[in-house]
Amino acid sequence: VIQFMVKVTDPRLGETVLDPAAGTGGFLVEAFVHLLAQCQTVQDRRKVQTASIYGGEAKTLPYMLTQMNLLLHGMESPQINADNSLKTALRDITDKDRVDIILTNPPFGGEEERGILPNFPEDRRTAETALLFLQLIMRKLKRTPTARAALVVPNGTLFGDGIAARIKEDLLTEFNLHTI
Repeated sequence: VIQFMVKVTDPRLGETVLDPAAGTGGFLVEAFVHLLAQCQTVQDRRKVQTASIYGGEAKTLPYMLTQMNLLLHGMESPQINADNSLKTALRDITDKDRVDIILTNPPFGGEEERGILPNFPEDRRTAETALLFLQLIMRKLKRTPTARAALVVPNGTLFGDGIAARIKEDLLTEFNLHTI
């Protein structure tokens, strides 16, 4: 599934890739390998090594596994943030924080701590982690026609009511939802 999602989003040299819930780094490793295959010069390799792959992982063990996974696949200095990607208020995300591609399988079924909720619009606050990550992803994508994301979410994410319905409306009106 990871390989398919990377192939479909087709990261290109010069684009930035983010997994805000990196887990053990599967998406980032596949994106890194995909980008390396396109390199033809030392400058291309340098760009892939230093300015292409980003991630975040809040849990200590998966964070270390992501680092190790990327190192073992040839990334010299992985740029993985060891913190909760949801801790930044959506309103504080600026153009410099946005990326071309987001590939992720955010945690779902759990609940976020209450301190995270003020980072989201009042009418979009929920303890459901998947809905919070979906909002983060929508905010972190560059505002260009070529920006794209592929993510795994539970069934109810796009078919729920209440807050889920409001988030889905944002997704359908502000983005080009391609495939479910």
